[in-house]
Amino acid sequence: MKKISLTLLIACISLSVLLSFAVPGFASKMKGNFSSMKIIYSYSVTKSFSERTHETIQITSVPSGEVETKDIHVRMDAKLENTPLNIQAVVRESLNKPEESSYTSTFAGPAKGFSQRHYYLTKNYDKGRYTVIRTNKMTGAEKVYDGTYYEPSAQDPLVNWSRDEK
Repeated sequence: MKKISLTLLIACISLSVLLSFAVPGFASKMKGNFSSMKIIYSYSVTKSFSERTHETIQITSVPSGEVETKDIHVRMDAKLENTPLNIQAVVRESLNKPEESSYTSTFAGPAKGFSQRHYYLTKNYDKGRYTVIRTNKMTGAEKVYDGTYYEPSAQDPLVNWSRDEK
């Protein structure tokens, strides 16, 4: 039985390779399936949220009475902990997409009575646990993976704020 399954798998892969040369559009459609092994395995991903975390970056400090202009580029990507390479793409498919923002902003110093204004950007992440069940389509054998994820928060992923200093 295993020999027949292996022969069938090799035949399917060979046919896919032949079709990729005969029909160019076929290769681009199948590329994701080869890279994530979806031909051999099926995946089930569940997530459970546990808490909101954040990372704060100081953008600039502007003295009283001054103005500063800056080009800002910020990107937030999902982060995975304790995740084997062979399932990272599968887990990332179920997480929020990366957040990216580029803009030019003018930052003004504080009103009289304060010496400077500090400008910050906070990246908010949703932290949780994931479980992936990988099932071999031919044998039905299952393997369970779990780990921790951080994804850009669905609500207010990027927050700009400032604080004045006396």
